[in-house]
This record gives sequence, structure tokens and C-alpha cells, in this order.
Amino acid sequence: MMEQLGKPVGNVGIYKITFPNGHYYIGQAVNLNRRKGQHLRDAEKGKHTNSRFQNCYNKYGSFEFSVIEECSIDELNKAESKYLFNNVDNELCCNMCKEGRSRKGITASDSTRERISNYQHISGKAKPVYMYNLYMDLLARYDSIKEAEVAIGAYPKDIQKSCKSFGKYNVKGYKFMFAENVDAFLNHINKLVII
Repeated sequence: MMEQLGKPVGNVGIYKITFPNGHYYIGQAVNLNRRKGQHLRDAEKGKHTNSRFQNCYNKYGSFEFSVIEECSIDELNKAESKYLFNNVDNELCCNMCKEGRSRKGITASDSTRERISNYQHISGKAKPVYMYNLYMDLLARYDSIKEAEVAIGAYPKDIQKSCKSFGKYNVKGYKFMFAENVDAFLNHINKLVII
């Protein structure tokens, strides 16, 4: 079995993941060690976003991670695009796009963030959440994770993690659950009680 996590590598740059059959994937990261671990965890769970990558991992169960270029954060998209453009048409390449498109280091203006938030509410992508104390007493309902984040001063990823764990993960002394999951459960219970 090839080494999957290995020794620490540089911090920012372009990497290549190679499978035993020669298939490979090229990517960029501001933290190469963390990105290597993310690929491994996602693949082990069967949830990697790239289906070709996931299929190779399912078949071989290992990969080799190498840094092909170290660069600054500002140069990441350009550097990755250079490698992708020259490789994406190769049948062994697992990548599907010819350009690097990360938004790392780009801060959206307040008006842009507001437009994105409005779009998520209109399109139904913003999910309402319930907030509970540690005894599972309902304290509040928020129209989105963003609203809950502002209300208690927590990171949105932490609130999302709490929701996905069905409240097992605590955030600043609170538990969160997606309203649709709670409502569906309560409707199911009500149907059982009525029968």
C-alpha cells in the first residue's frame, strides 16, 4: 500500500495525486497537508466530489500525493490552470475542467454577499434551522444558518456541522437542527399517534 499521508509538505501550491494504475488528479491548496487529508477522508467515506477520483480510490484504496509547484495564493489559479490545460485531455487525468477556479483570497463586497443571501432565500437554498439548549428545549428558529451565525456569533460551518449531526455537535452551548428534518420527524410521529 502506498503512503497516503506521509511527511509534511510545503504550505501553498499545486499538487498531483497519482493512483497505482497511473490515473491522476491535479489540484491547488493554501494548506497542502490539510488538502491531502481532505481528499483521503472524502474518498474513504465514498463522498469525493470527483467521481473519477472516487472510482480510482474505490478500486485501489490508495494514492500518492506530490507537490508539483509551490507558489503564492495569488498565483494558485494561474498555476493550476497551466497544469490542467496541458493534462485534462489525457485519458489518465481525473480532472474535468481546464482551469483553476478557486475563490481563495477573494473577499466579496457586502452588496455581493447580500445578493447571494437573497438568491439563496428566493431559490430555497437557505435552510431554516432550529436552535436548542443542551436539554433540547427549543429556543429559536432562524431562516438560515447565516441568521443563526449572526445571532450567536458562531462560524457557519460549526452550525452546519451541528445540523448534519442532528444536534450531537454543540456550538457555543447550543444545538442546531435543520427545520425540515425536525418538521418531517414530528409529522411522522403525529401520523403514528393518530393511527
